Amino acid sequence: MSLFRQVWLMILGSALLAFIVALSVSTYSARDYLQTQLYTQSSDNATALALSLSQHAADPEMLALTTNALFDSGHFEQIVIKDPRGKVLLDLRNRELPQAVPQWFIARFPIAVRAGEAMISSGWKQAGKVEIRAHSRFAYESLWQGARRLFFWMLLGGVLTGLLMHFVLRAVRQPMLQIMQQAVAISERRFIHVPMPAYVELRPMAAAMNSMVERVKGMLEEQSAQIEQLEKDANHDPVTGLANRAYFIGRLSSELGDEDSRPEGMLYLLRLKDLAGVNRDLGRQATDRLLAELAVTLAGLADEQDNWQAARLNGADFALLAAGQEADEPFARHLLAQVLALLPERADLLCLGCCDYQQGDTVGSLLARADTALVQAESDVANPLRIALASGRRSSRPSEQWREWLQDAIATDGFAAASFDVLDFAGHRVHRELVLRLADPASGALYPAGTFIPFAARFGLLPQLDLAAVRLGVRELLASAEDIAINLSPQSLHDLGFRRELQRLLQGVPATHCQRLCFEVPEQALSEDQETLATFAAEMQHLGVRVGIEHFGRQIGSMPRLYDLQLAYLKIAGSYIHDINAHAGNQQLIKALLGMARPLGCKVYAELVRSEAEWQTLRELALDGYTGPFTAERKV
Repeated sequence: MSLFRQVWLMILGSALLAFIVALSVSTYSARDYLQTQLYTQSSDNATALALSLSQHAADPEMLALTTNALFDSGHFEQIVIKDPRGKVLLDLRNRELPQAVPQWFIARFPIAVRAGEAMISSGWKQAGKVEIRAHSRFAYESLWQGARRLFFWMLLGGVLTGLLMHFVLRAVRQPMLQIMQQAVAISERRFIHVPMPAYVELRPMAAAMNSMVERVKGMLEEQSAQIEQLEKDANHDPVTGLANRAYFIGRLSSELGDEDSRPEGMLYLLRLKDLAGVNRDLGRQATDRLLAELAVTLAGLADEQDNWQAARLNGADFALLAAGQEADEPFARHLLAQVLALLPERADLLCLGCCDYQQGDTVGSLLARADTALVQAESDVANPLRIALASGRRSSRPSEQWREWLQDAIATDGFAAASFDVLDFAGHRVHRELVLRLADPASGALYPAGTFIPFAARFGLLPQLDLAAVRLGVRELLASAEDIAINLSPQSLHDLGFRRELQRLLQGVPATHCQRLCFEVPEQALSEDQETLATFAAEMQHLGVRVGIEHFGRQIGSMPRLYDLQLAYLKIAGSYIHDINAHAGNQQLIKALLGMARPLGCKVYAELVRSEAEWQTLRELALDGYTGPFTAERKV
């Protein structure tokens, strides 16, 4: 039994006891008062009748008439006239019971009326005695009416007191509930603050809980800072702050192998020629400043677009990965002009080579093509720009055609679904990640999500696409016993119409099936708008649906935000997994990520695992699972 229920029962019991005692005491007191009044009435009337009868003591008829006249008034239960020897001369009785008073009340509160007595005299002699007993009927009626009024007034007082106690207990309960909810949240690895209660007795508890939350948050933020520093040391150039070669190669490999990525793009290689000579002429500090300015220029261009990446490959070479960028010579010349502006008097020191790519290209072949273009640009002082375009590339389609295809597929539910396995290290499937496919109306060829998602984003169709994916996922969920994961865009999370429709869809799905459903959002949603993501995660948790983060790590500064969310898992971006067996820094980074995620109840999976060596290293690091091409080798 809860504490508040016990308090309520104690209050009700005390109030009921007080009510019964007060009612009983009051009624008994009123009864005693009425008994006294009845005796007084009896005595007064006996005296008056005795005086009246003393004038007719010798006349029996007058004695009877006078006595009957008084008795007929109805106020007396008994009048007795006795002679001096005690013989009853006249005995009048009225045994009528009160009609408006219940018998149980009469039995519970009996009124004993004492008889009033007076002597009848004739001259100086005693002629007889009068005994009068007032009728208790009127006293019972008065006592009953008084008890009823008292009962109803006390009942009203009890109800008002109960309402008052209800509000008082609710006011006391609210801060206690907040502290309890905080304790539950901590057990669920969510760290929330509660306001200080108004009651002095509860303040130490609330202060202690808030202090513990602050300490835990401080520990997590300290861990996050350490992870951020580990990531910076392992994957960034110390001079320019750009990504280093190892990270860039991993990112490039992810772009070429991840179907969520844009299917085509451009790779730009920039070289500062004769770095040793520049260092000698300008000095080390000035050269470092020049390199930093080059890095700022490239990073600025990368930050303006989604999924672009700038890097320093070695001392003199820089790279810019432009996912989704078409082969556009004006942009290449714009890039070259921006960096040439940093050395207006030595324009001959900079050269730029670039090439296009499509998913399916290998990292080695792509870098070789870009490097060939860079060498050609380096050898031609008059034209320090070379663009190498591969032949046979699929031509891009007009935007309006994509709009028509997408709108038609949304209207007719014409999307297809593909799935990729997430396995644990025993080879068992953790869940299937469901992705959309769009069929070419003419050829029937299926386009991966990375091809049409950018156009859907441009036309504001992402919420409709995500709803289409959810409908497909629900059908898969109902048709199988496996867990299903569905990717959602950050734009959809901000769309209230999407979230309402999503909840409507899921409310029609049995709870046992919802527990097998996961929604994945990119790390961008965590870093840009945590509040919206937290609200969405809470809504989904209420329905039994889990929420995870994919491509985690590209914005490692979002780590401190994890403790305010109820996330089921993180999927580490493939750029950190590429050749992790040979990358001690990323191994330490993943160990630190595990150390922070596990206490929060988050599972950690690896994306784009390609080789036995990567798989073995990840297993030794004790991740919870992985996805990527290597799943085909280990699936049970």
